[in-house]
Order: sequence, then structure tokens, then C-alpha cells
Amino acid sequence: MDNSLGLFLIADGVGGQSHGEAAAEVAISSGQYYVRASRDAFDTSWPFGYDVNRSLNENRLLTAILLANRQLCKLKATSPDHAGAGSTLVGALIEGDRASVGNVGDSRVYLLRTGVLRQLSVDDTWVGQLVRGGAITEAQARTHSMRHVVTQAVGVETIEVHTCDEQLEDKDLILLTTDGVHGVLEHAVICSILANCRSLDEGVRRLIEAALDQGGPDNASCILVRYNRDGS
Repeated sequence: MDNSLGLFLIADGVGGQSHGEAAAEVAISSGQYYVRASRDAFDTSWPFGYDVNRSLNENRLLTAILLANRQLCKLKATSPDHAGAGSTLVGALIEGDRASVGNVGDSRVYLLRTGVLRQLSVDDTWVGQLVRGGAITEAQARTHSMRHVVTQAVGVETIEVHTCDEQLEDKDLILLTTDGVHGVLEHAVICSILANCRSLDEGVRRLIEAALDQGGPDNASCILVRYNRDGS
């Protein structure tokens, strides 16, 4: 999380605890480094090209995630101990009244507006594909035996990064979560906690406590951001 950049990132490492943590740290640090380095659009390199169909900040997040993937692949190639390491990576880059979102894996970004919670990221999971295809419902996906099978993550040769732009409105809440939160808590529970929290810190604490109370894993992590039109 870097408020000076308007950048918020969450990574959830896989490949064993220590290697998963290393993978997540590489993903976060690489992504943050590029977003910071690309603040001046006129003095920015685009090592993977520039997609004219995406906004500037979508391209920044896209490149940041692809660079994180490259760095993690290098780590795996030079350190056999990390051969099985990988990580999800999801980010929100907020500038003015627009939020750009990018992700690979099953960590999520949500938007809460006027009591309605909407997912902005795309789940790279086997059951996520089934939900998008209409084969199963969100409720069925939550208890599906294959719900934790991720179809792509940072740390493989080729990845497809999902991005989108969202126009923000006053008092919007943006929530980033690992599956230790959204994979455990019902959509309605997340919405209720956010709607009734008195502060961002309280919202984060209550979400994590609720996930752990429901038997969630210890990778329950989240970031909560509020957009205020007056900049406060």
C-alpha cells in the first residue's frame, strides 16, 4: 500500500509458506517499483508495449504485473528451492476520481457503492470460469470441491492480466482481499460489515476476524480504501 502513489496491492503466495511469502514479496515490490517509476508518462518505458485500448493507468498496472511475473520467473530459474513458488497479485491504482484495477489469480477487488458490493477483478480459477459461463452460481462456487484451483498466477511463463477502469463516486469503498476472506465469507456478510463499520481500520479488523471465526486460513488479508470527492 502506497498512499502517495494511490496504489494498493495484495499478493497471496503459493508454494509452501516461506517460498510463498518470498513470491508475494517479489510480486509486491516489483509492481510497486514500476508504478512509482512510471509516474511521468512522458518518461516511461513500456517493455511489453502499450495497449491503446486500455487507459494509461491500466497500462501501468498491466506492465507492473508483467514485470512482477518476469522477476518471479527469474527467481525460480536461479533458485531451485523456489521452483514451485507463485503468487496471486491484484492492484488498484487510484488517481483523481478514477480507479484502475489489474489482477492475476484469485485475489479480488470489490467496489461498495450505496450498499451494493460489486467485484471488479476477474477470478483466475476453475470454478470462476464455470460461474462466468453460467454453469454454476456464486453460492455453489463457494462450496465447490475445486474452488481453490487457480488457473494462473504470477510466476509462470505466460500470463493474461485482467484490467478495468472504474469511475468513482463520493464515499465509494474499494476493498482488496485474498481468498482467505472472500472465499470464506458470504457476499452479504462482507457487504454488511462494510456498511456498518465506523472506520476503515474497523472494517479491515472485522472482516479478518469474521473470516477467522468461520475457520478461514491464516492468509486472510484485506485493504480498505474510501474515495472522498473533497480529497479528505
